[in-house]
Amino acid sequence: MGMTRFIKVAKVQQMHDRRGTLVTVDGEEIALFRRNGEIYAINNVCSHQHFSMLHQGQIEEFEVMCPMHGWKYDIRTGNSTTGQGRVASYNTKVVGEDILIELPESL
Repeated sequence: MGMTRFIKVAKVQQMHDRRGTLVTVDGEEIALFRRNGEIYAINNVCSHQHFSMLHQGQIEEFEVMCPMHGWKYDIRTGNSTTGQGRVASYNTKVVGEDILIELPESL
């Protein structure tokens, strides 16, 4: 079991309920989403044709739709709900006003 760490990536007040927020951690683009007061984090690069645009996708319930070709992902799991693909999802926690995401030490 590899070590993990929580990295501070954003402030709660930066978040919008209707669109994602892009953060970059160690060169990885990660899309953050807020739904019903919870914060979700998935890799920003769509597994379809690898456009880094999921943070700009339209959000319905717990799905985000890639603006390029309409692939949808569950922001809670990273699993595609329209295709076979998936993107990485990350554990998150909120400490005060800070949003932290859990990443493997080796990233």
